[in-house]
Amino acid sequence: MNRMDDELDKEILQLLRKNAKLTYEEIGQLLNRSPSTVRDRIKKMEETRTILGYSAIVDHERLGVFSDAIVCADIEPDKASSAISALFSIENVVEILNVTGERRVMIRVRARNNRELSEIIERKVRPMGFNNIETILVLKPIVRYPGF
Repeated sequence: MNRMDDELDKEILQLLRKNAKLTYEEIGQLLNRSPSTVRDRIKKMEETRTILGYSAIVDHERLGVFSDAIVCADIEPDKASSAISALFSIENVVEILNVTGERRVMIRVRARNNRELSEIIERKVRPMGFNNIETILVLKPIVRYPGF
């Protein structure tokens, strides 16, 4: 890939990060490129997994989800792989990060309220072998946009 192609990909990605609903035609107009060129570049980035998917930004409170937390926890290395895989089966878990520091895992959890959040942690997360758990409640998201 030459430098010009790389720059075009970056420009396309920047536009898609801001608005993933843009059409090939709209992106082409903004970048002074043909819609077919834009389509081909996007398809290639999807095939090479540079673009992993597209998502909607959701107002969770409108869906009755008022509790948002980051759960920091540690786990024994021999249990980590299976426990982290099991976290994906919990509907309320929306993000899992492996991090450095005293606690090896950060888990983003959303629930209807703090009571449900507590039940998820105590009945589902802790029994998987997670320990040294610290729950940080999110008061207000500052940035709500994926891709940045």
